[in-house]
Amino acid sequence: METRTWLLSLYPELGGVVFDLQLFAAEDEGRTEEPTEYKKRKAREEGQIARSQELTAIVVFLLVFWAVSLMAGYLWRLLQSLFRFYLENILTLSVSANNFSALYVNMLWIVAQILLPVFLVAVVAAVVGNALQGGFVFTTKRIQFDMSKIWKNIGKNLARMFWSTETLFNLLKSIMKLVGVFGIAFLFLMNDLGKILTTGRMTVNQSVDFVASLIFQFVSAVGILLLVFALVDYAFQRWNFIQSLKMTKQEIKEEFKEMEGNPEVKARIREMQRRFISQNLAREVPKADVVITNPTHIAVALKYDPHYMNAPVVIAKGEGPIAERIKALAKENDIYVIENKPLARSLYQIVDVGEEIPAEFFEAVARILSLVYQAKGKSVVA
Repeated sequence: METRTWLLSLYPELGGVVFDLQLFAAEDEGRTEEPTEYKKRKAREEGQIARSQELTAIVVFLLVFWAVSLMAGYLWRLLQSLFRFYLENILTLSVSANNFSALYVNMLWIVAQILLPVFLVAVVAAVVGNALQGGFVFTTKRIQFDMSKIWKNIGKNLARMFWSTETLFNLLKSIMKLVGVFGIAFLFLMNDLGKILTTGRMTVNQSVDFVASLIFQFVSAVGILLLVFALVDYAFQRWNFIQSLKMTKQEIKEEFKEMEGNPEVKARIREMQRRFISQNLAREVPKADVVITNPTHIAVALKYDPHYMNAPVVIAKGEGPIAERIKALAKENDIYVIENKPLARSLYQIVDVGEEIPAEFFEAVARILSLVYQAKGKSVVA
């Protein structure tokens, strides 16, 4: 509460009405961590992006104004055509319905030629203005009615309406805009005061040209000044947006759990997977004819029954602890364990459990099975 004490010392007459500036600081709420990319992406999906309405508005205004200024001669001729067309045909508008329809269509065509270029420039300017501020986001979440957003922390929200960083920034910005616009107007007035006073002695065309030129220069200068303020406003909105997304350390941890999974749950899942694999090995390995090893890191169990198999099948495989478990089960069930490093490595990498071995391994596996069958006293079936 150091800020409150300092303000009271300067302005004792304020009494208990003083607002603490730190009330609205993200750090004061424990939100000291920069937002993660996941938090930013989620906010964007909900329609929350940094955007300055002033920037879009001033871009549209300036581009439309400059476009109209460049097309002034063209638009003036079209307006003359419109008035001329109306005056020439005013007496025939009520002659018949057919004549009226034809005249109405012609008049609409002239109006369209005047307005369409202006509308097109305005649309392009609006698209460009929004695209430069993060593109377009289509979502209905921002327009959903939620009373909890209104009543939750209503006192704090009302306080922020009158005393917050954004309110103070907007106040200073408005004051600077007024000063800037009046300053530009004063400079133009002082610079062209002599010409303005002599417009009464100019011809109509000269006075129109002078006034049009003066208006164009003044509006362009004011527009550029407002564009600068709009860019500053956009920078502030981005900063304010990042501040609003700041997270507490606990939120960082919760997000990590949400994205990566709760460590306890993940450990439980791994334990269940190990138990399932162990049970599966205990069921499948005893069926094997031979286990081929690396010798210590990899173990592959093969089974071959010529009555219903086209080729030997991998019924179990693993590395590390699983390989050790396969070898232990093989010894418990009197299954031959044969070391063949390249064959074990190749079968482990290429063949999945339940698949037949590829043709390129037939010869090597056939030799091993032949030795196994001979050792067991079985006949080798081709």
